[in-house]
Amino acid sequence: MKKQKIVYQTEETQELKKFFIVLVIVVLIIVAAFALSSIFLKETAEDLTYQTGSVSTNIAIVGTILNNPESEYYVLAYDTESKDASAYVTYASYYTNNAKDPIMIYYLDLSSTFNKPYYVKEGSNPKAKTVKDLKMLNGTLLHIKNGKITEYIEGIDKIAEALKVE
Repeated sequence: MKKQKIVYQTEETQELKKFFIVLVIVVLIIVAAFALSSIFLKETAEDLTYQTGSVSTNIAIVGTILNNPESEYYVLAYDTESKDASAYVTYASYYTNNAKDPIMIYYLDLSSTFNKPYYVKEGSNPKAKTVKDLKMLNGTLLHIKNGKITEYIEGIDKIAEALKVE
């Protein structure tokens, strides 16, 4: 006579079996999706070209204009969205290219979010000595020596004259 093996299966063991089957199916689907995506996306990834960015060292924000490494430099503050914006850049470029011994010019965009609190339409403060006191009109040239504002020039004509634009 053969012995019969009686196997009892409770609801808990049946549920555990179902859980492991579902778990294995989910893992297989994830592995298959990963494998397929790596095959198809590998072809498109080879077509990508990577570009390196560059940091402009002559753009300034008001909070840092007195902390630049040079002992003497200009800060040209203007609204890049104004009608005279290209003239200010042209004057600075002319000065840089034609002056005998030009000093560094930093550009300060008054329309930038960081600089807007210092941009006024009228009532500037030409006697400002610290960053907190600065109130600049569109088209302001600051001459800075040893971390201090030594000249405060406003207006397109006066800036052209200061930069010796002919």
